Amino acid sequence: MTIDAKALIADDLGERRRERLQHFRPAWLLAVAIPIVGLVATGARDDFWAQPTWILVLQALVWGLALFVLPALGLGLWFPGRAARIALGLVAAAVAFLVAAGPALLDRSYPTGLEDHPIYQIGCGALTLGAGALVLAVCALSGAFAQRRRSAGALWLAAAIALVGIDTTTWHCVITGLEHTLPSHLGAGVLMLLVAGLVGAALHRRQREAA
Repeated sequence: MTIDAKALIADDLGERRRERLQHFRPAWLLAVAIPIVGLVATGARDDFWAQPTWILVLQALVWGLALFVLPALGLGLWFPGRAARIALGLVAAAVAFLVAAGPALLDRSYPTGLEDHPIYQIGCGALTLGAGALVLAVCALSGAFAQRRRSAGALWLAAAIALVGIDTTTWHCVITGLEHTLPSHLGAGVLMLLVAGLVGAALHRRQREAA
């Protein structure tokens, strides 16, 4: 009788992925619910559907990356090749920049709903960090950062958290000037990425050592 070692390994890996998915499904649903509940409770910007089509498409892509693709990488549910991982990282960075900067990146005359003011920058920065912090707390409490053997998994989750914060803010804020969006949308998103990355790496090390 011949034993198919590859098939056994594949079955074992598949079973582990199913166990992880089942374990983290409640945490994932909570993480998804956070931005949705926030948007339902406060409502999206009044001119949401008047935005350029390419912005709406990119925003949808950001949600897909943040809620599905990057968490699958961070939790070890998906193992693409090195080239695919590099491509995903570049795509995530590019769409985050484009979405955070907004349509004024290509059209400086694009109309804005409010005159920029420091208080609005503080508010948008706080919203970006606050939305990201809630998802970060879910990831921390669920043990998500420690699921991969290497700490790179924590970085994928940190990227997802930053994208959630950026897209949540862009769905609320009507100010499109780059002097507003670059520091308070993109800048706060980068800060969220750094904070989540540091917290995730620390939790990964601590929880892996305790396991």
